[in-house]
Amino acid sequence: MKIKNKKILFFGAGVIGSLYAGKLALSGQNVTVLARDKRLEELQQKGLVLFSEKFGEENPEISVISELKSDDIYDYVFVTLRNDNLNEVLPVLSRNQSENFVFMVNTPNGYSDWIEHLGEKKIIVAFPGAGGKVENGIVYYQLTQKIVQPTTLGEIDGKDSERTAILKKIIKQAGFPAAISKNMDSWQKSHVGMVCPLAYGFYYDGGNNYTLSKNKKAIILICKSLKENFIFLHKSKYGVEPSKLNIYRIIPTFLLSKILSKVFNTKWAETVMCNHALSARQEMEILTSDFIQLAEKNGVELKYLKEMTTEKNKNGSR
Repeated sequence: MKIKNKKILFFGAGVIGSLYAGKLALSGQNVTVLARDKRLEELQQKGLVLFSEKFGEENPEISVISELKSDDIYDYVFVTLRNDNLNEVLPVLSRNQSENFVFMVNTPNGYSDWIEHLGEKKIIVAFPGAGGKVENGIVYYQLTQKIVQPTTLGEIDGKDSERTAILKKIIKQAGFPAAISKNMDSWQKSHVGMVCPLAYGFYYDGGNNYTLSKNKKAIILICKSLKENFIFLHKSKYGVEPSKLNIYRIIPTFLLSKILSKVFNTKWAETVMCNHALSARQEMEILTSDFIQLAEKNGVELKYLKEMTTEKNKNGSR
């Protein structure tokens, strides 16, 4: 049986907020998007416009607001903001009386700040399985395959719950592969350990995935950093989640470099990986710094990731 007419708010109207809002609206949910500044004007004037090679142009019907009031109650509030924008928003969220806040926010630092403002019972941790860009008011997007990265969600305590089971169904109905993780903290630390070397590879090469695919020095640095990051996570108390990501510490560097070279030379890499890395550069720099500090607190130096940040400062704008 399909789940419809859930009242859902997306707090944030970038690529991820707009995409998930649009797809959930098309699947029968009652969706509102909170936007500001230029994006608010775009949505008010043009509506929400999605575009993909598979579906072409889509024009889902949504409501648009610019402010969240305390008595605006939703079944689910998706927080789709970058890590560096979250601190100023947490007090606003804490005043709202909704019961379920779905944080689609990148972080290697755990959830203590979120819990402090909202309490653990209100928080669902999630992460998207898609990427793209907003250009001239249109969201150009591509989904990731389930084997690569489904939309992943879970409770902070790792327990099964009715609300996450319902949310997984809602997300799947909207066309996204979805999965539930019993250790989202490990999942997110593992994700940061993976994406930071990839992002810095793009910066080091100058911001083009196609030229990066031919840059042997950059790709070798990425591979060595990935291996080092996942050796750290594997040996630490955090672990690696999902376990398939252990491939990064096991696979020989020469083989991984060949695979990444082929992956970078694709439209998928441009849409899902490179566009995000370039548009979220400040966030990626913060996440990388946080991940390096996390390792240092555990007595580990991530020398290859630190080398990539230094190389980026010298060569990133060439």
